[in-house]
Amino acid sequence: MQIYEKYGKDLFAIAGVEVTVNVSQRKDQIRDFLITHNLDTFDSVACVGGDGTVSELFNGLVVRECRANGINPNDIHQVLPKPKIPIGIIPGGSTDTIAYCLHGTTDPTTAVLQIIFGDTLGLDLVSVYDEHNLLRLYASVLSYGYLGDVAYHSDQYRWMGPHRYDYSGFKKLVLNKGYQGEIAIYTDKKETEQEDCKSNCQICDRAKLNHERATCKWETFRGKFFMVSGANISCACSRSPKGIAPYCHLGDGKVNLVLVKHTSVFNNLRQDASVDDLPFVETFSAREFCFRADNGSPSKWNCDGEVQHQTNIRAKVRCQLLTIFSRGSEKVRDNKGRCCNI
Repeated sequence: MQIYEKYGKDLFAIAGVEVTVNVSQRKDQIRDFLITHNLDTFDSVACVGGDGTVSELFNGLVVRECRANGINPNDIHQVLPKPKIPIGIIPGGSTDTIAYCLHGTTDPTTAVLQIIFGDTLGLDLVSVYDEHNLLRLYASVLSYGYLGDVAYHSDQYRWMGPHRYDYSGFKKLVLNKGYQGEIAIYTDKKETEQEDCKSNCQICDRAKLNHERATCKWETFRGKFFMVSGANISCACSRSPKGIAPYCHLGDGKVNLVLVKHTSVFNNLRQDASVDDLPFVETFSAREFCFRADNGSPSKWNCDGEVQHQTNIRAKVRCQLLTIFSRGSEKVRDNKGRCCNI
């Protein structure tokens, strides 16, 4: 509420934008509100918060649209309906990677102005299923292994604030645990296109018109993984300007899969190397993927910062399912090497 009062309230008033404010007080309250309440009198919906808050927003809107159209969201073969109203994202969390990738910054004033100007773009979402049900849709990353462990164990240290992620991340990096599993990837080619996603992106524009899947085929890999990440966006943030998947696009209908094989701690800390130079890392551009963990002591999934305990999942990209207030990001690539490339 403080962020809205400080950065949004006056600007919306000057622009003549009428705003109705609701303050959430529990987990999934935003999702439940959007599913059940009448939104006919609203032109858009916006939220102030981190990636978890944004996730609640679009999960609620998509489930709402499924119910309105009589579509079963638990059926992976169904075409999910696109929510009719655009959404605005005003950052107010710890990393705010979704806002950063959309706007190129986590400045709340910039985000408010994007809503006022009214320019929009299409954002892919990824629907995640277990054997029977839709578990969740995500916009940033679904990650198993290292990032899943960090999300799960950092919850014990909420009293530390945002520093809990640094603490848990360092502990899990030193422990260097690997997980056996099998991943099947529905892909049209192995290598990802090394072109930035910027405002007026031609790759994303072409994806609106072309949903061709005929050239895709399933490829399966087994092994011991330090981390498996399905990045729907680059997952860049102020701490990691390149992100997990530097060339991932906002609306190309594909997810960038990053498979990090279990290796030494020293390899994970290598400097002055891009992901393409690391022999224990493979990247794929995919439209779907399935993962099955071996029995034993499995990890957890980190889904937009929320822990998912189901280990065996299937994920499918939904091309530009959301309409977002944003002009896109103008990126200036920094080619300097950084510590901890993954």
